[in-house]
Amino acid sequence: MIEDKQIIDFLQRKGALEILVDIGDGPKRHTDLREKLLMSSSTIHERLTTGMQLDLWKQSLQEQPSGVSAKVYELTDLGLEVWDAAKKEDLRRYHMGRRDAVRQVRNAENAVLREVSPQDAEWWDEINSEIEIESFETQKRLDEYFTD
Repeated sequence: MIEDKQIIDFLQRKGALEILVDIGDGPKRHTDLREKLLMSSSTIHERLTTGMQLDLWKQSLQEQPSGVSAKVYELTDLGLEVWDAAKKEDLRRYHMGRRDAVRQVRNAENAVLREVSPQDAEWWDEINSEIEIESFETQKRLDEYFTD
């Protein structure tokens, strides 16, 4: 049971619970989170720093397959308590569905902009190409997300 309102306030901030849930699946580097989540690097950094200050996760060094050690974040006992509650609510599935939906919207928006822009326009390269969607059945996830 969390009795510190500061922790509850933090967990309500954009991305805080999403980061916690992702770290709960196993230690993560800042880079891992940045590649997966739809947040800026600075937002992720701020959430990681604050989460450590609130004792939701800790930072340690983990040897990578390349032989180089990297900073990773893993849940503390307090973070595991929140993660257990998040698992009961299947929060990870909802986060994944939302990320895929946002990526699909961005891809459709970019397709529209490319269609209405001349290919020789100076801004053509500034229109992002397709954003990769995570490799699982997106539509199934979206259907589950909207019917639950």
